[in-house]
Amino acid sequence: MTPLRNQLSRRGFLLGTAGAGALAALTACGYQDDKAAGGGGTWTFTDDRGRKLEGERPTRIVAQVTAAAALWDFGVRPIGVFGPSKLPDGKPDPQVGAVDLNTVTSLGNVWGEFNYDKYVSLNPQLLISVMYLPDELWYVPKEQAPQIDKVAPSVGLQLKEIAMPDGIAKFAALAKALGADVDAPAVTQAKAAYERANAEFAAAAKKASGLKVLAVSAAKDALWAIYPPALPITNHLTKQGLHLVVPENPDSTGFYEQLSWENAGRYPADVILYDNRFGALTPNDLTGNPTWSQLPAVKAGRLIGWNSETPFSYQRYTELLTTLTTGLTRFAGA
Repeated sequence: MTPLRNQLSRRGFLLGTAGAGALAALTACGYQDDKAAGGGGTWTFTDDRGRKLEGERPTRIVAQVTAAAALWDFGVRPIGVFGPSKLPDGKPDPQVGAVDLNTVTSLGNVWGEFNYDKYVSLNPQLLISVMYLPDELWYVPKEQAPQIDKVAPSVGLQLKEIAMPDGIAKFAALAKALGADVDAPAVTQAKAAYERANAEFAAAAKKASGLKVLAVSAAKDALWAIYPPALPITNHLTKQGLHLVVPENPDSTGFYEQLSWENAGRYPADVILYDNRFGALTPNDLTGNPTWSQLPAVKAGRLIGWNSETPFSYQRYTELLTTLTTGLTRFAGA
């Protein structure tokens, strides 16, 4: 796989990992009518498109990687995934969480790659993905969507303009509908750890209340300043007391304002949260960028990595909140 790290699409940071490989040549064939029977009783669930699913509870589940990772932590085991699951060096992508990649089939690792024939061969009973844009299942190629929709029912969970705890609640509800015990000891322990991490973050945000924080994703030709209300994690951080800078002119998607590097200093900040997903430029990549190097937060070394596609489970957000708390505590005392 040849990384194309600097080629972000018009959707900016949302597709930070989209350019991390060449698009596959996809073939189409007829869909499968003969489905394996669902197991474990019946279920009912209405997704964020208003689609109501009911009947035999599905067990053969294929999910976008961040959805798969969230469900995995709640005890649901998909048989297939699509979206970034492996980095070029073969290590798991952070977006895949604790999913055991040796036990699932990957249908594609980059934006635009969804192996339809392999999907059909899995005899799926349900497809699950998140949504950032209206009725668009994340990492399901638009040109294939009608065909993919014929193979099995799907669930879409909308993440725009909700707070992170609400996203976790959505996946807990879906996992419960799929038969998981969301009150199992492992889950309740993870929830308790998350609540502690969340309280510690709120305390750190209070101590750092005098610091202005800017969330960004960097590309070769642009810096994307994140609009905090739109993303679950930045939405939540703001509600927890973090002083996140709000760009004045978000684009039509409502997620960010695109800044040329000449204008990268438009929003002064004491701390920068930088997108550390594969496909986005990190501080190490930007050492030769004179504009980046002159930003006050960069000169002061006040930088914290963050993953805008952190899976919606207690475990994954405990890790992220802990990282943010550590950074804020250090910078607040500087």
